[in-house]
Amino acid sequence: MSKGMSHFVLVIYSNALASLILLSAAFFLTRITFMQNYVIIGVRYNSPTLASALANLIPAFTFLLGVIFRFASATMPFVFVV
Repeated sequence: MSKGMSHFVLVIYSNALASLILLSAAFFLTRITFMQNYVIIGVRYNSPTLASALANLIPAFTFLLGVIFRFASATMPFVFVV
């Protein structure tokens, strides 16, 4: 590389290529950002009280999903079925 491109340019090109690959994969494979935007829009149209209440209900929703998919037992809470 004594007569070729600079080491710094190689680093920039490799980081730019990796960023393009990862950003496109994140855009096409996950939709988390859309869900976060929908939550923020929903909170904007409702009250802050509802937003804080829903944030506190996340463990209850998680437990109910665990019971539905049989990861947890409804008769003995917090004992996971293997």
